Amino acid sequence: MMDIHTGEAILRALRNGSVPNVGTHLLLAGNKEEKAHLDNELDYTTFDNNNGHAGFKFLYGPYGSGKSFLCEVLKEDAFEKGYAVSEIVISKAVQLQNFETVYQSIMTGLRTDTQRDYSAFRQVIQEWLSKEKKEILLKFDLDPDESDEDEKQLMNLLEQKISDELSKANATTSGIVQAFHSFYKGLMDGNRQLSDWALGWIAGDTSIGRVAKSKIGVTGKVDKTNAFEFLLALLHILRLSGYKGLLIIIDEVETVRKERKDIRYQAFENLRFLIDMVSKDRLKGCYMLFTGTDELIENEDRSIKEHDALYTRIKPLSLQQKDGVNRVFSTPLMKLNRFSTEQLIEVSHKVRKIHGAVHEWRPETVIDDSFIKQYVESFTIAFDREISILPRTFLREFLFVLDAAREGNDVRSLLNISSNTVERVKHNIEVAGGRETAVELEL
Repeated sequence: MMDIHTGEAILRALRNGSVPNVGTHLLLAGNKEEKAHLDNELDYTTFDNNNGHAGFKFLYGPYGSGKSFLCEVLKEDAFEKGYAVSEIVISKAVQLQNFETVYQSIMTGLRTDTQRDYSAFRQVIQEWLSKEKKEILLKFDLDPDESDEDEKQLMNLLEQKISDELSKANATTSGIVQAFHSFYKGLMDGNRQLSDWALGWIAGDTSIGRVAKSKIGVTGKVDKTNAFEFLLALLHILRLSGYKGLLIIIDEVETVRKERKDIRYQAFENLRFLIDMVSKDRLKGCYMLFTGTDELIENEDRSIKEHDALYTRIKPLSLQQKDGVNRVFSTPLMKLNRFSTEQLIEVSHKVRKIHGAVHEWRPETVIDDSFIKQYVESFTIAFDREISILPRTFLREFLFVLDAAREGNDVRSLLNISSNTVERVKHNIEVAGGRETAVELEL
């Protein structure tokens, strides 16, 4: 049974031309085998599986093939499995060649099932320290509220526990342990500024100044030489806090193609480094999902093929080029095909059902299966069957049809799409660099 609030959120997102961030499994049309494989990947990497393993996948395909949607579905599945999730988008602000910036974005983008609106890093750290504190109080029969000596002993024991656990994570960079000590001290003393500074420094915040670092008791910052150790510390703390793993989605990797050659090389080198760490099982409990266009993988110029060491690790096997064997999902690459007419029809049925549940009416009495089929065909014919550009625009306009029908309008007249509209949509897509944009159609 669908929660009505979830249904409302889905419809609002689709009306805005966006991928919903909740309930995406209710809209899944096609790609079910891909989803099942990725779910199995999470089951393999989870901390519950022999203390965890590492994994990765390159999810690629043309714009409009459903990459973003499948990522949202996987995020929902990961939350249900008890994973923490972090999604970052490669851009001018988050550049793949700067590993420390990527790390900072992972921390900023960290979310949990109960904390999806902003970074859950503080929540995760507090959950861990609270758990350790309770165990120490129980083990040593301490009452810090009644005894200053007990409070002092608690602090000493907790500091030692922090040091011991971070050493297990191989997080040996100078300052990591001290920053965690300062974070907890700030919490205990009611010094929010100190705890914020310490947390910011651990998360790679470059705005932490000299005075703040002095108060924390650290020097330096997160950089490309130590960011990996900080990531290891995060994974270890997630496990201690009771989470099952960490899903990291690095979206729009194709942005790297716009950079000059030396920058592209460094970005691809960072990808190679991460893949090697995964292959060596260094990132236990972590699954990395990279997304990009087919040009990123398949083009000869300005693509991953420029970096031989990276490409040899992920390139399709020669056997995959044979007819009938291109859907082997266990390889590093997972390609999504263009959105098909059948998928548009299937997702239309799902949206119709959600619309009826949310607005408490029976849309199938007006928008029947025959209408949906004809509506999809009118779209695909109008756009010369270039279905890869249609899903978000299509769903946005299909919702308009449903809304119009609910209000008693004659929606049969909405089956024709003007040539002017087609040209404008194509123009907007070209301006957006191939991305689908939300526009009003003249119906």
